[in-house]
Amino acid sequence: MYGLYIHYPYCVHKCSYCDFYSIENLNSRNKFSDMLCREIKLKSEEHGRKIKADTLFFGGGTPSLMKPHHIEPVMKSLREFADFDSAIEITMECNPGTIDIKYLEFYKELGVNRISFGVQSFHEKDLKFLERIHSPSDVGKAVDAARSCGFENISIDLMFALPDQTKEEWAYNLNEAVSLDVKHISAYSLIYEPGTPLYDEYISGKVKAQNEDNDVELYEITDKILSAAGFEQYEVSNYAKPGFKCKHNLKYWSCGEYFGFGPSAHSYENGRRYWNYRDNDIYFAKIAQNQAPEESGETLSRKQMLFEKLYLGLRAEGVNLEEFKESGVDFTSGKSDFLLEMSDCNYLIFDENKIKLTNKGYFIGDKITLELSESIDDIC
Repeated sequence: MYGLYIHYPYCVHKCSYCDFYSIENLNSRNKFSDMLCREIKLKSEEHGRKIKADTLFFGGGTPSLMKPHHIEPVMKSLREFADFDSAIEITMECNPGTIDIKYLEFYKELGVNRISFGVQSFHEKDLKFLERIHSPSDVGKAVDAARSCGFENISIDLMFALPDQTKEEWAYNLNEAVSLDVKHISAYSLIYEPGTPLYDEYISGKVKAQNEDNDVELYEITDKILSAAGFEQYEVSNYAKPGFKCKHNLKYWSCGEYFGFGPSAHSYENGRRYWNYRDNDIYFAKIAQNQAPEESGETLSRKQMLFEKLYLGLRAEGVNLEEFKESGVDFTSGKSDFLLEMSDCNYLIFDENKIKLTNKGYFIGDKITLELSESIDDIC
């Protein structure tokens, strides 16, 4: 089963920390919908047969800006390209400040069954710093609106380690999210991505990042509050109530295959990863010439695929030892002493079936990955 991803590049306002491709000029949205359908058709013709899909994710950008006449033909094109599994998960990312209940009702009719709200904080000062266009009060209204339209699977994104953010402020954010009775919470540490305005402010000294010790404390608070509220941590930054893990993101972390459409979207199939141009004008021009808007790609070597399986598995639900043994990698032999040491220090759980990082182990995940990757080097 494949995953499908649609990158919708339009935003009312581009936040200073955002590294994803997005633009604030909304004038080409009609054209974008047409070109997106044409790209899906090109991929369908190239593939030669219908694929089977069990996840679909609308990301961006702000996909909830998609009007009904924009999204309906896209969904029609996707259904012509792929047979949707009866239990397909279809996610729409939404900004609490741009919610239109009529759009939500229409998304529901089209099959969208999971809503993900980019909240980031319930503090006005944080939202102002992050240049978000919604207010704290918009969040509850947005969640209520989604629930009134029949959405049960609702997720909230939060961001910690903001400059001067206190433990009390972060705990408040988490408790507010929990009080909304959502099924999934993503909690990300603020990253100063090169090329963003926030990164420039960080480099110039205008903005000061949290120190590492504070970051660790905020992360520990996250686990404590969400675990007590019945959330299970299934990836370094993601927590879900039982039965509500994000199937689409799990596909990325388990090295599953997926097709991406839209500018900057990535795809992965048969060991090859490739990506589209990160520019609307080039994207439009390529499709107008009946060419795939692919900028570049790479075919992963056996070593690269094994390393990614190790790295992504460790940061998510763990590494299946038997699967690696079938590929010729036996961590229990070459790295047993190291694994036992890490287990004794409570950095990971190690048994005959799986290696899984603990909450404490996530902080040294890179070190553990590099140590275990030596076993991959030995056979490649």
